[in-house]
Amino acid sequence: MRSKTIEIFLKDSDPEGIKIAEILNGIAKVFVVPRSQMDFIKGRSELREPALYFLFDDERTSVYIGECENFNDRVKDHEAKKTFWQWAVICVTNGTGLDKAYVKYLEWHSVQKALEINRFEVQNRNAPAENMLHEFKQAAVMDYFEDVQLLLSALGYNLFEPFKDESQAEKIAPIKPAVTQDQRKIDTIVSPCSQDGFESAFVAKSAWWAVRIGQSTIPKLKYIALYEAAPIQAIRAYAKITSIEPYPDKPSKYIIHHDGDIRYLDHPVRLGEDHNLSLQNSRYYLLEDIIASSSMSELSRRAYANR
Repeated sequence: MRSKTIEIFLKDSDPEGIKIAEILNGIAKVFVVPRSQMDFIKGRSELREPALYFLFDDERTSVYIGECENFNDRVKDHEAKKTFWQWAVICVTNGTGLDKAYVKYLEWHSVQKALEINRFEVQNRNAPAENMLHEFKQAAVMDYFEDVQLLLSALGYNLFEPFKDESQAEKIAPIKPAVTQDQRKIDTIVSPCSQDGFESAFVAKSAWWAVRIGQSTIPKLKYIALYEAAPIQAIRAYAKITSIEPYPDKPSKYIIHHDGDIRYLDHPVRLGEDHNLSLQNSRYYLLEDIIASSSMSELSRRAYANR
């Protein structure tokens, strides 16, 4: 497999903000846009052309897959009718453009592959029909799709990455399209932190801040836990949330206050051998699943089983 160079542009120097990613000397180009910053797309001519797109929830367990002729127009309907998503990932090209036949084929292929790999809950109400392409065009569009997969993985969206241990996928309830709204059972937000942050903020100030949370998720949250980075690499403690308030000058980010009664788990939830499960962003779980798990792999299986 040949080497590739990926370029990622952080529009506001914010790792949790708008990103634009390309493969050097390739044609695939991907935009990652938070739901709270959709005004950005109005000024991008690339997003008024045919595109493949994905709508993801904050914890990256649910996805809607679609195609459009103009994402700027299409997303208005999704903002009005779909509450689960907080991130739009739009796939276009760097200059040559996609046509309607290509994006319809890409939508069909993406849904089929996402269902087969079974990492995410696919929120499409109906599975799209296969759009037939000449074999020459199929080969061209699949070359493009391979680059899209690579960009998605580099950006932290492992929708198309098979489980290293196939038994993990077998233990997850089969995913079927036809979900109309977010049905996940959650009560706890788990945020990544450094050891210093754990002591200076979570312990000393009974708070954790600059956390991105979707507004529809806030009423569900009762507890906060922290995933401590290396060398600990585990969820060790949690506390009861007392309030969640907007973080000054940071749209869609919040300060979480807790009651100061930090409870340490009898059995920390350790990263284990699957380093892909190391938390880089906040995720949502049930507290009972956290307490019952000894590894991030086990916690992921329990979370999926409770969808």
